[in-house]
Amino acid sequence: MNKISIVLLLSLLSLFSLEIYAAPPGTLKAEKVKGLSRYCTYTDGGILTIDHTDLCPTKNPNPSKTGSPPIVNIEKKGNPDFGPLSGQRIKGDNRYCSYTDGTVLTVGKTDTCPNTSR
Repeated sequence: MNKISIVLLLSLLSLFSLEIYAAPPGTLKAEKVKGLSRYCTYTDGGILTIDHTDLCPTKNPNPSKTGSPPIVNIEKKGNPDFGPLSGQRIKGDNRYCSYTDGTVLTVGKTDTCPNTSR
């Protein structure tokens, strides 16, 4: 009987410790530098593009609201080119605008995409 209660106690303790050490949603998961851009990826699925010399914020500055997909803004920094709108997709409360230069911009579902990426 004592062994069963000890095993039960240890298993409950291990479950609580997993929850404590799991990264909360919206914290920095990974970062990657490509060209003059740094891409910050967060545990809630959000992606932030900043200048390659800047540091990623530890928390997603644009967390998802009301269960909608997180904001994803991908830009090419330091590139003088700009691209015309090539496509758009609505998911949840967001509209994702894609451009020919590889830029992806998130706007509200009811907003319209800008005609160019810059």
